[in-house]
Amino acid sequence: MEAVAERLYSLEEYFAFCETHEGRFEFVNGEIIEMSGETTTSNRIAGNIHFYLRGILQDSPYELYQNAVKLRMEDGKVVRIPDFLICEEKGDAVRYTTLPLLIVEVLSESTAKTDRVDKLREYSSEPSLMYYLIIEQTKCFVEIYIRDGERWYVEFYDKMEDVIRLPYFNAELSVKEIYRRVNF
Repeated sequence: MEAVAERLYSLEEYFAFCETHEGRFEFVNGEIIEMSGETTTSNRIAGNIHFYLRGILQDSPYELYQNAVKLRMEDGKVVRIPDFLICEEKGDAVRYTTLPLLIVEVLSESTAKTDRVDKLREYSSEPSLMYYLIIEQTKCFVEIYIRDGERWYVEFYDKMEDVIRLPYFNAELSVKEIYRRVNF
């Protein structure tokens, strides 16, 4: 991911930029950053999670988005486009969403450091967020950051038969469902 210009932009300029340029762009403290393309594996993993959780949560007051919806954070200083997210229905806006509850990022070689450092810091500062999943696409490995009051803890899953509990949603997500039709 690389900044596309030398100057800093306002949030409104960022949204205008996105409307006139092809591709996906994130916004971090005035910088517009072009996102790298995703693999079919990354898209399949995000899609597997979306499809599975949509079936469980379809009658709940949540919105589920995959790969293209902007998430506005830090009073508009940061706008990210997670691979998958669930947000509170009342956080839905036209150009972006807010109030994330669960965020998924599927790692690639070019995004791993950003996903594990910058986005972890940004996402964990969102008061509504309950879960942040970071998923490897080249091997079976899921790390999930879980909010417990004011603290966060992390769990790791590396077996297909593992099951991730999501008590906030009264749901479970098996690692096998995450990696359905993914070959390593």
